[in-house]
Amino acid sequence: MSTQSPSASPEVSDEELLAGASRLESCWYTGPRLWHGTSGESVTGARTAAFLETAAGLLEREGWEPGQFGLREVLAGPQDLTDVSLKVLELVICARTGAGSAEPRLWDRVPGRTVAEVRALLLAGAAYARRYGPA
Repeated sequence: MSTQSPSASPEVSDEELLAGASRLESCWYTGPRLWHGTSGESVTGARTAAFLETAAGLLEREGWEPGQFGLREVLAGPQDLTDVSLKVLELVICARTGAGSAEPRLWDRVPGRTVAEVRALLLAGAAYARRYGPA
């Protein structure tokens, strides 16, 4: 798996990225742990994908402003859904960068980050959830 610099603009349909995130999931999470929020309730892949796509749309409509309006704000929602979405985004960030962990709500505050990168992260997360998440 090749890694890209954090400022590289990713393609949402990057098969290698999604496969890398899937490999990380199998190492990091045992059983269905990824797809459960902190309450213990399960969250489907389709629901997670829709939430991340909605977040991308909200970011686009409201305008991204690092430190003021970004991932922290667009990912505010039902706790279990937010928890699972953050875990999915962490997988995607780590698959792209090679990092051992990442906090998605801080990722968009890195100097030089672009709105295109933030939107691509949300859409890659949605693609991952739709492909690998439970029904």
